[in-house]
Amino acid sequence: MKIAIDRGHGVRCDGGAVGIRREEDLIEQVADCLVKRLRNAGHQIIEVRPKWASSTLNSLSQRCRKANNHNADLFVSLHFNAHNGSGNGTEVFAISNKGKQYARRVVDNIAALGYRNRGVKHKGFYILRYTAMPAILVEGCFITSQRDINLFNADKMAHAIANGILNK
Repeated sequence: MKIAIDRGHGVRCDGGAVGIRREEDLIEQVADCLVKRLRNAGHQIIEVRPKWASSTLNSLSQRCRKANNHNADLFVSLHFNAHNGSGNGTEVFAISNKGKQYARRVVDNIAALGYRNRGVKHKGFYILRYTAMPAILVEGCFITSQRDINLFNADKMAHAIANGILNK
């Protein structure tokens, strides 16, 4: 399977959130482990984060275009949530039926690590609307929740995401 991995944010014009930890740091840690696991399982990985973008919209467009041009079978965008300190847990966004199947497995696997299961959500994020393949946007946990940060382990989260993608 060809899997497009989107290390969310990470471009100068498209920075991630900051809380107890920086979203971008957690994304990098999880993405490194996830890419390694999926490659070791025999899957082709397409990294879609652009090196440069003129705007957030341009960044998102480049990500989708690269996945579409490579005919990826699945698009996985990695993120971490931020709120005023009261939010916690994990949630995964999808809009297609196939995307929702992946999303359900991923959110359930992450929740099994001890996070509150906020479920599968439907929202028209750009990357969910403009990819030609099923797409999910994973909000691993809240970087503004001490409880979530205490649970965070990049390898375990990557393992949970990989197992959800691979239906294990």
